[in-house]
Amino acid sequence: MHTTPTIRRGLAALALLGAGLGSTLPANADATEPGPAIATADRAGLPVPTTATVAADQLGPDSVVAVVTQGDLEKRNAAGLARSLEVITPDGVRHPVYTVDLEEGPPDVYPGDFLIADWRPETHTALLRVLTGGERDRLVSYDVTTGATHAIDPPRRGAFFALQPDGSGVLMGTYGTGRRPGRVGTLDWDGTRTWLPARTEGSAITSADGRTLVTAAGRRWWVTDLAAGTSRVIDTRGSCIPRRWHDADSVVAMCGTTRWSQLRRVDLAGTSGALGIRHTARTRAAGSPVFDDGDVREVQGRSWYESYGGCGGAFLTRQTDAGKARLVRVPGSTGALSLLGTRDDRLVLAHQSDDCASDRTRATLTLFDPVGKDETVLTRLGRHEAWREVLTATEVRSWIW
Repeated sequence: MHTTPTIRRGLAALALLGAGLGSTLPANADATEPGPAIATADRAGLPVPTTATVAADQLGPDSVVAVVTQGDLEKRNAAGLARSLEVITPDGVRHPVYTVDLEEGPPDVYPGDFLIADWRPETHTALLRVLTGGERDRLVSYDVTTGATHAIDPPRRGAFFALQPDGSGVLMGTYGTGRRPGRVGTLDWDGTRTWLPARTEGSAITSADGRTLVTAAGRRWWVTDLAAGTSRVIDTRGSCIPRRWHDADSVVAMCGTTRWSQLRRVDLAGTSGALGIRHTARTRAAGSPVFDDGDVREVQGRSWYESYGGCGGAFLTRQTDAGKARLVRVPGSTGALSLLGTRDDRLVLAHQSDDCASDRTRATLTLFDPVGKDETVLTRLGRHEAWREVLTATEVRSWIW
């Protein structure tokens, strides 16, 4: 997943206030063809999205779900601003399914703007976190194959959100206090709230089968059986942020302390194993460009890493048998990338500008052969477009916040 610097700054300013309140937004059910917005604003003064749907078979393992930014939201009084939830099919064709035209409201806030808080592949549904321009956000679920929509305003201390896998509402974590981490619970679309015996400090992932929820707090993971409503605690090696599922019983996680960071496979039985080398002040002093690894994928018998340095975006690396990280050159890339997955013997990458780029790198979705260094562009966004989030359509990822 790729999140732009604009969104990282915007997330820090989000205030989620309000009582439970259900609402429904209009949706156009015509397959793949976007329909006109039926009004300029809904009852809360938000712009009404232009919506469309795609067929379920367009959401296969080689498809991508993305949020695309149109225009420059960093520029005051800019025109032509919009945000679009899109399905990108394996041939690289873009299918906008939920698009909002944006105008600046309060300073630096665009009412109706949104990000993906969660994506459930089995229900083809995105949970969108929508800014209202006031002291509350709205949570909107949108099924991209049917146009079915639910919306609710979260509770006062709600901080992080995902979809309940059974479709009955949302999962949520609250802000913690100085004494203890936040609480974990469910919020049904009718406003019913149920607390679970778990804690969180923001990091969480729901299992592919919808039965298990993993939340992180300090050096512990709380593993919750959502059907039974019970939780157990496992100790992790350092503080571990879940990223994606490695298999049905273990998670790829970014782990670390103040002294080191390492990508690890954390098993829900309580064991863990290294997926990459350990990065420390010593390795950086020796010339390593890497502070952290965010993911790893295997093609052509080798492991390739999404790594992070100091410019607000990721780059591609490999690791040697001697325990050193080496930058992998991607021809023509001058900005940041996201390692989304694999297709056959190639990596799926999303490119765009990072904080250190001297010019605007054109946002693209590509297939890359990391050995032969050959790259094929599947999708090239417009000159004034950028990725906000990009994720594979069939993979369960950690909650996005």
